[in-house]
Amino acid sequence: MSKPMRVFFRKTGRAKYISHLDLQRTMQRALKRATLPVWETEGFNPHIYLTFALPLSLGIEGVCESFDIKMTGEISTDEIRAHLNAALTEDLKIICVAEPVYRHTEIQKAEYEILLNETDKFTEFLNQNEIIIKKKTKKGEIQTDIKPLIELRAVEGEKITLLLPAGTGLNVNPIQVISAFGAFRGAELQADVTRTAVFCADGKAFI
Repeated sequence: MSKPMRVFFRKTGRAKYISHLDLQRTMQRALKRATLPVWETEGFNPHIYLTFALPLSLGIEGVCESFDIKMTGEISTDEIRAHLNAALTEDLKIICVAEPVYRHTEIQKAEYEILLNETDKFTEFLNQNEIIIKKKTKKGEIQTDIKPLIELRAVEGEKITLLLPAGTGLNVNPIQVISAFGAFRGAELQADVTRTAVFCADGKAFI
């Protein structure tokens, strides 16, 4: 028998430049070094079962990231967290471990904090009739109006907080919003982006 567990972690500092594929490998190696009773797939090439709820784009920090594993032995959530943290760096730290409540397919939105070197006229930017960006699809490049999809939470000095679509369906990358704002301002902007929360369709935090 295996028991599902959801591991919440932060990915900050230099770790934000680790690709999703490399992050998977890093976590798999950490799980092995931690000598935890983790379930592995069966077959010719067994490997640790590991699935991420909402992969983070390269260059973006996250303080609410998560992945699912399955445990085959009795071990407390505190022990899992401690053993994993001992095998990871300061830029990749486990926050907590808990039994899953929601499925990853229930994720609908994510909150981002964006530190910009220039936030002047951001409200004016959002008040446009439309905000057109180019998105790549399997059928090629298309133009999309993302104005109805952007929810502004706050503008505080150089910090902007946005709520954007996220999940298995519709997604808006905050970098796309920043690029569109830069085009509106006629300037190349410098930004630090952190994903601070992930929400399900019912408005509750993904846990």
